Amino acid sequence: MTLSDALGLPHTRGRVPLVLAQLVDALGTGLFLPFAVVYFHAAKGIPLATVGVMLSVAALLSLPAGPLAGPLIDRFGPRRVVVASNLVRVLTFSGYVFTDVPWQLVVLVTVTLWGESQFRPAAAALVAQVADGGQRARWYAMDRALRNVGFGAGGLLGSALVGWGGSPGYTAVVVFNAVSFLVAAALVAAWSRAAAPVASGPGPAPGGDGPAPGRAGYREVLADRAFRGVLVTVAVFGLCDLALTVLLSAYVIEARGLPAWQPGTLFALNTLLVVLGQTAVARAVEHRRRTRVLQAAALLWTVSFGLFAVVPGEHGALAFAVLALGMVVFTAAELLQAPTSSALTVAMAGERLRGRYLGLEELMWGLARVLAPALFTWLLAKGPGLPWLALGLCCLAAVGVLCRLDRVLPAHVRRETVGG
Repeated sequence: MTLSDALGLPHTRGRVPLVLAQLVDALGTGLFLPFAVVYFHAAKGIPLATVGVMLSVAALLSLPAGPLAGPLIDRFGPRRVVVASNLVRVLTFSGYVFTDVPWQLVVLVTVTLWGESQFRPAAAALVAQVADGGQRARWYAMDRALRNVGFGAGGLLGSALVGWGGSPGYTAVVVFNAVSFLVAAALVAAWSRAAAPVASGPGPAPGGDGPAPGRAGYREVLADRAFRGVLVTVAVFGLCDLALTVLLSAYVIEARGLPAWQPGTLFALNTLLVVLGQTAVARAVEHRRRTRVLQAAALLWTVSFGLFAVVPGEHGALAFAVLALGMVVFTAAELLQAPTSSALTVAMAGERLRGRYLGLEELMWGLARVLAPALFTWLLAKGPGLPWLALGLCCLAAVGVLCRLDRVLPAHVRRETVGG
């Protein structure tokens, strides 16, 4: 067994530019993401309340982007859509530098989110094309680990730039992010599938950029009863994932009155566990059935939410110990779910409709991103444990849906394992 196999890494021979593009893209995004709200407030002088409205409006306006990406991916191929979505974000981030007018920034943020919403399904479809047989989950796991490395490194570099340069530092962060998207687009555009060896095994061979044979619309996709069940689980898992970024800090600091250092430490723990464990976990479960792995993820999330809900606010050390244990269980659920969900969607889609299937998956994530802030804060105002109770019940419902999927999935998909 080679070292890469022991670590759960996929075969990357002939695909190194794609791996570098993933890392560069994540590094640039990590530069800007922690400062998105404060950039518009501190560097552009826009009130925080207005910034919040701007970002919410942009998120709503970008909801159709995922489904509209589907036909583009199926017609033009995922590589071209990945390149185009990166170039769109080069333009929008460059535009941030030259305007401080709120309505113009809303337009730019909306177009940015359209680019992001088209990038994600296109990148997932590109992985499905280039992965060797049985290695899709490894590729999705490596992508997530690289993104966490990039986010962490980008966040540290962004903090240094802002701390060193003040307002010009914010501008430097935006410019560097635009450059990162340009470099990532160039790497993907320059990559040639001829450089990759022919895949072996039961999975699909690496594909190219040409349109999928045959055309079909979303009516055919929505007629897939099993996939409608998968979309329900995607929405639930999206809410679970967003609980970390949207809910946890407010819960720890505001609802429980715990020290402000605790959420940052918990986020760091999550990032470290993902970077160290994602590919190894993907390797460990690649011979397990996908629905079983997702059921395990949902149950683990339920346990983690239960731990978060019982955190004692009056005992700081004990509270942090419970939160840390809950974060370990939460991350274990993430490590199981993240590579498995995309692999299941790709397996159900087949090549002809892959873009549309992934486009609807992106729509579910978009709906979760719109719903989560309002839902979580409303529940938190009603009672500190209510958001976690609601999420736990949603996870148990997802387990029931996944049990039913085992009976209605096509036989070849039901038999396939996480590795594909």
